[in-house]
Amino acid sequence: MKSRPTPTRILDDDATKPAKPIVLVLLGAYWPNHDATGPNQSFRAYVTALSDEFEFMVVGRDGPSGSDSAEDSRGRWTDDGLVKTRHCRISRLGAEGLRDILRATPHDLMILNGFFDREFTIPALAMRRLGLIPRLPTILAPRGEFSAGALGLKHVRKQGYLLAARGLGLLDDVRLHATSEQEADEIRDGCPWARDIVVAPNIRALGPPPQAVAPAIDGRLRIVFLSRVDRKKNLDYAIKLLANVRAPVTFDIFGPANDPAYWAECEQLISRLPAHVEAHYRGLIPNADVAATLVGYDLFLLPTRGENFGHAIFDALEVGLPVLISDQTPWRELERIGAGWSLPLADPDRFAATIDRMAALAPTERIALRRAARALAESSLQESDAVARMRVMLNGALRCSNEIAWTPR
Repeated sequence: MKSRPTPTRILDDDATKPAKPIVLVLLGAYWPNHDATGPNQSFRAYVTALSDEFEFMVVGRDGPSGSDSAEDSRGRWTDDGLVKTRHCRISRLGAEGLRDILRATPHDLMILNGFFDREFTIPALAMRRLGLIPRLPTILAPRGEFSAGALGLKHVRKQGYLLAARGLGLLDDVRLHATSEQEADEIRDGCPWARDIVVAPNIRALGPPPQAVAPAIDGRLRIVFLSRVDRKKNLDYAIKLLANVRAPVTFDIFGPANDPAYWAECEQLISRLPAHVEAHYRGLIPNADVAATLVGYDLFLLPTRGENFGHAIFDALEVGLPVLISDQTPWRELERIGAGWSLPLADPDRFAATIDRMAALAPTERIALRRAARALAESSLQESDAVARMRVMLNGALRCSNEIAWTPR
């Protein structure tokens, strides 16, 4: 075992001073024009808040399904205006060239995103354990993957990996980052042998107050889904429950549909919807356009199987959009607050009945819901100590530099 010296930077006058610690973040979802996704918003928010104290670099995939959207930044570092970035083509074995990047890029701390991520997290942990890359302080953010709903998807495969990770000691000196006490409890339940769990909430900034919204001209209830189109986010569940709604509604779907087989299932369900329910896939949406888009709807629908925070939920509340979500997120007791509803997935009829209830509300009642939604977003940030706790987590990992002596192989 050995300690790392404090990094230094040589100045023009030959004096030296401590350099900002370099934090290297592996974030598979980080590619151009994909900044609305939750992990990217978390990352960009804490970089903005802490860039005076730490230097951040990020390695991500080149785009959805290995597209050419980031071809210019493959093989070299570029500056995206916030951090230095580099993108990797994805193969069946994970991110191509990841070992060389981690060996050649000086850094003091590595942050991994997604416990079961096969593109970056699992290869990096394996290489770290085998001594193929420096065994530096490492933080792993599971990103809600230990919620009951998320852990139930591909359960056998995930349990097999958990057993292998424990047997191989992949997490022996890795800190797990939970964004709430609820998520910390879920991690302890799903990974009871984890040695170090640190709670640091997600960082968000609040946009300007939303503008007043006129009701739809045709009288339809305007419902929006904004998230990844995958089984964890439960779009198929949303479409099925809409089939039992009596009120005329329009349902718009925003988000990347990277799983063709799953999206084909959803399209089949959409084709069977009754005539009074219109559903449309609207594709990707840049983060800069999210607020202006969401404010034009009456209800945000996300029956997710599990969220450690739910950035899209916050996006909706921020613009005063009431939310109808599952009870598998930290956003609880919404009905008591008057900002929406968080319901059990075991009761889809209750979801459908709530939509019909929402459609029947008077304009004054809808305005009250919108005000309560915005108030909830405001209060959640006023009460948050997210920046301070993120700073403590990063500095704590750097102080516990228990990396082993490393000889390149």
